[in-house]
Amino acid sequence: MLSRQQPTGQSDKNVVFWFSDPRLPGRISSRIGNAAIAVAAFAVFAAPLHAAVWTNYGVQAQLWSSVNGLMKMDYDWTYSRFVVQYNYAYGWGAPQYATIDLATKALTHHAVTSGNGYETLLSVLPTSWAGFAPGTALVPQGGGGAVLAITPSGTVVPFATGLPGGGAGPTNYSAARWDALGAIGNDLLYTNEGTGHVARIDSTGTPVWVSVVSRPDGLAGRPEPVIALGNNPRWGTYQNSILVGENDATTNVWQLDPVTGAVGFTTPDLGAAIGRTAEAFRIYPFTGSNYALYLSVHSGSASTIWQLTNLFAIPNLQPGDLFVAVEQSYGGEVWHVYFDATNNLVTQQVAVISGDGFLEDMVFAPIPEPGTAAGALLGFLFLTLRRR
Repeated sequence: MLSRQQPTGQSDKNVVFWFSDPRLPGRISSRIGNAAIAVAAFAVFAAPLHAAVWTNYGVQAQLWSSVNGLMKMDYDWTYSRFVVQYNYAYGWGAPQYATIDLATKALTHHAVTSGNGYETLLSVLPTSWAGFAPGTALVPQGGGGAVLAITPSGTVVPFATGLPGGGAGPTNYSAARWDALGAIGNDLLYTNEGTGHVARIDSTGTPVWVSVVSRPDGLAGRPEPVIALGNNPRWGTYQNSILVGENDATTNVWQLDPVTGAVGFTTPDLGAAIGRTAEAFRIYPFTGSNYALYLSVHSGSASTIWQLTNLFAIPNLQPGDLFVAVEQSYGGEVWHVYFDATNNLVTQQVAVISGDGFLEDMVFAPIPEPGTAAGALLGFLFLTLRRR
């Protein structure tokens, strides 16, 4: 584990540090002077946190929640909650999923699926599709080979079977990302890191095509994150294609033809431009403005969700712009990526996580209305103080 950075003040970057001092909780809880101090104490000492989050351009970072063994996540627009893979531990068993309410941050166990306990990129449907209701989560079977649906009430049913799974590994991670943009007719994209396969799957659960991504040396790649892009000048030469990142310390980012599945590399080279392959892709929402970017940072029992706000301060940010998460050992990065009016690729580093954990996923979701979560927390603290 890397040494924990120490705060040195702010210059052109905003930095938020979370650390634990065994002497402080008792001193603060023994005599709470006002509600503001109580809220601050709860935020700092809710979990043994060690990560530092740096932001640029005036973006603000704050701890939003702590979740044991947090890995991948998506936002459920129908029920105003996140669906997360949690309790993750290598070799634990079948993947577990929970929901987290946006307003109250209450975590509720949701489902256990089949397969091994490998991490999975998932999608929550914002609308009906393939006979599933809005709020249904599409997740790969642990280790690949199938895509499962978790209904809004937590029932697990199969959707697509007979897909590439397992393989040489070493981890056999898989992804199921639904085409919310409509770039490929709302089909589902599936990747399996153990075999190198990428598949486009239609609403009947049938593959339209299945391809294998290869590294420059000809060996099979280890695909994980995937996204389909349609028509938008801000996506430049990445328009009308599928982007795929790799679960490895490389700069490989593949660009696939959405109709045929033909495989190439991004031009210009996205991985080289941001210094690493992608861990997750997301699109800044086309409508509305009250959004935050929520980051999943895996660090065992001290895993956390961070909230990035004030995103409109990012220079030249426009609806539909591409955001790319980069995983690093003990940290990660978030990048804003777009093509300017002269079709030149522009990359802006929005946030850097360092000191502990692994950036595993990110998703745009609303900023909770003021007073909801804070009110619930103050009520809890009031009751706690009354009982003493």
